[in-house]
Amino acid sequence: MGRNKYSQKEINNIGKLLKKKCAGNRFQQKEIRHILRTEYEFNISDFNVQGRAFGYDELQDCIARGAIKILDDATIEDMKAKRERNRIADAAAAENLQ
Repeated sequence: MGRNKYSQKEINNIGKLLKKKCAGNRFQQKEIRHILRTEYEFNISDFNVQGRAFGYDELQDCIARGAIKILDDATIEDMKAKRERNRIADAAAAENLQ
């Protein structure tokens, strides 16, 4: 599962990518989904109805109903830093078990 809290700048970029995804061919769509997952931790499957397309309008619907929250940039950066610290700690703990 990805994130559900983003900055306004991230939402704007995600919206642009979703518009490009809907207009692109299969390869371009796959590439854009990869960018969404890796750069923004945005998994379309966390928000859409299975079997239905997910585009810009669906993103706006998720924001309106509160499934995606928009926070200020500082809060988002703090959240990302905490997630990174947790990943490092989890990796260290897994390495110690081996």
